[in-house]
Amino acid sequence: MQERKTRMLGAAVLAGAAVLAAGSMTGQAQEGPRVFFVSPADGATVSSPVAFEFGSEGFSLLPVPEEVETPRWGVGHFHIGIATECLPAGEIIPQSAPWVHFGDGSAVFESLMPPGEHTFAVQLGDDEHRTIEGLCSTITVTVEE
Repeated sequence: MQERKTRMLGAAVLAGAAVLAAGSMTGQAQEGPRVFFVSPADGATVSSPVAFEFGSEGFSLLPVPEEVETPRWGVGHFHIGIATECLPAGEIIPQSAPWVHFGDGSAVFESLMPPGEHTFAVQLGDDEHRTIEGLCSTITVTVEE
């Protein structure tokens, strides 16, 4: 009787291990860091001024230091591009239109926009305002009259 219980327990352990192994092979990998618009939502209809809130996961957001000798690894700040798309990785984000910098570490912004459809990009930059691979998101919103 004891031998039968031991075999059943062993079979149950093996079955559990097989389930765990199958789950790890189904592409359930952890996602890397990302940035996104908390609001407004992509496709939303909004009124002016448009209130934006940005979010991030897996990446530290801090103000840019006054003196930058070497960019801090894993640290960045937001930039919003108005009527533009994401810039390629490794490029310096211009400190002029159509980009707005949030070097103080903030994650909210309000902007007067004319009626119509508008595209916005939120992109993370390092201490030198250099874009980081995969850390950009775009939305399109319609501003109503």
